[in-house]
This record gives sequence, structure tokens and C-alpha cells, in this order.
Amino acid sequence: MRYTRLAEHRRWPWWLILAALTLLLSPVSAAAMGPINIDGEFADWDGYGFIADPVGDGPTPNSDLIAFAWASLPGLDQVYFMLARQQPASGNTKVFYNIYLDTNDNGNYGDESDRRVLIAYDPKHGSSDVTVTVFTGSGGQVSERSGDWGQSLEEGGRLVECAVSYADLGIHSHQTINMYVTAGQNAGGSNVDRGPDSGDITWTPVPTLGWLLTGVLVAGAVGVAWYTRGRFMWRPTSA
Repeated sequence: MRYTRLAEHRRWPWWLILAALTLLLSPVSAAAMGPINIDGEFADWDGYGFIADPVGDGPTPNSDLIAFAWASLPGLDQVYFMLARQQPASGNTKVFYNIYLDTNDNGNYGDESDRRVLIAYDPKHGSSDVTVTVFTGSGGQVSERSGDWGQSLEEGGRLVECAVSYADLGIHSHQTINMYVTAGQNAGGSNVDRGPDSGDITWTPVPTLGWLLTGVLVAGAVGVAWYTRGRFMWRPTSA
């Protein structure tokens, strides 16, 4: 019995190579991200998702939202938020942000299961006062926390961040939610700058794989495919 050689070399499947390059070279890959610490320092937000809002469309410079960022981290059951506004004017620089979350994804933000996260941000000289209060969609208070989680006046008084637990939000990982945010001069949410200007943000808080694990999984898939194709290079034929 003779064997017929089917190919000179094992050939790499081009579609898996393309998938590997897409995952590993993506500009928003998890390689660019690290942990987020709620400490009033904002460099650790680099690489996370955000939306920009037009400059100058707010009722005042103090309440002119220019960016809204959000994130979840592997193994941590909380959602992180970061908000940016224009440089505040002198005098009263306090601003109120309301993050509205449609947690049951039905288009209505007023259900008991829905949430409103009220962030009162008041930059001071050398520090900031930040109070985060979580309400149900029908107005009942769920929790309240305070801390120094924003820029001071000397730092610009523009950026503030916070974290809210999944439990307080009434959600879990892999749950699709809709949300939007407003910035205003009062807690009630009137005369505000909305982000996005229309529509909602749809997001699922799913922890991402680290870049190393992603690379290992992709390399493994490519290797298995290559090895499988190479195993059957010889086929028996009649003499």
C-alpha cells in the first residue's frame, strides 16, 4: 500500500489569524486598561468606554457635561462612573449629576426596579465634597455614600468619579441595561445638559478577559486548527 502526500506544509487558517490580529491589536483592547481606583485621580480611566458631549450646550459652564464614562472590572460587583464638565465659573461651582438606569430594559425609567444615581459634586480648595445617593425608579432611597472623589478647585474642578455596587443598582453581571445622564444646578434634574443629547446608552456589565488570557485562547484556537489540518496530510491509496 502506498500513501499519497496531500500537502507540503501545514497551512495556517487565514480567518483565525485575522481574528487573532483583530483581538490583539484592537485600539480598545483590554491591554490598554487597568484597575480603577475611586480616589479623585483619573489617569486610570484611560482606555475605558465613554461618550463625549458637545461643549457649550449646557445651561451654564458649571453644568455643561462634556464626557461620561462607565466601566465594570473582573471579579468586582460594582459599576464605575466618571463625569467631566467645562471649567466651572467662579462662585458656586457645585453641580448635580443624575444617572438614570433602566435596569429591566423596558424603555421606562420609573419602575421600582430602575435606579437613579444622584452625584452631588462640590469642589473645594485642596479637596472636594462628593455625595452619591441611589434611588429606585419610584423615588425610594437605596443608599448614600460620601467622599473626596473629585478634582479640587486648584486641579480644575472638572472631573468626578464614583462606584456603585451591583446590589444597590439591583443588577447583576451580563444584564443589559439602558442609561443616560443629566447635569444641572439643582438635584431635581431641571434645566439640564443631557448625555447623550437624545436616545440612551445600552450596556452590559460583563468583565472583559485580560489581554494575556485573550492571547492564550486565540493562540490555542489557531494551534488546534493548524495541528488538526496537519494530522491528515497522508492518505492511503491502492498500489
